[in-house]
Amino acid sequence: MIVSNVAKLIQGQPLASINPSQTVREACHVMCELDVGAVAVLDDGRLVGVLSERDVIRKVNCADRSSAETVVHEIMTPSPKTIAASGDLAQALEIMSDGGFHHVPVIDGDATIGVLSADDIPEEYRMMLERFKEMRGR
Repeated sequence: MIVSNVAKLIQGQPLASINPSQTVREACHVMCELDVGAVAVLDDGRLVGVLSERDVIRKVNCADRSSAETVVHEIMTPSPKTIAASGDLAQALEIMSDGGFHHVPVIDGDATIGVLSADDIPEEYRMMLERFKEMRGR
């Protein structure tokens, strides 16, 4: 399968999103329902953060906080790095690799249209990027 841009990878996937004032438990239900590892945090349609399973584990479970009482904006990653829908897979992998995260919101103009996971990117693309980095000495 040849994938020309990020938008093609997330095509047909529903936007996994939550409001910053909702509880972490509600966010977890959204992640479970949509079978995703992260949600975009949208305030009046504007991207303000990302909440991942890792955030929940580290900032709620390991901190002995209640997911029913903790609000998303308290633990989300604010002002996340994003990738344009027209961006290519190498750019997406580079953003995730450089930032040390597994998910990146996809934007089209001012609209958030999805959250790309490293797992969404076919293995052959990840392997090609790793080989390219090795060849460049990175």
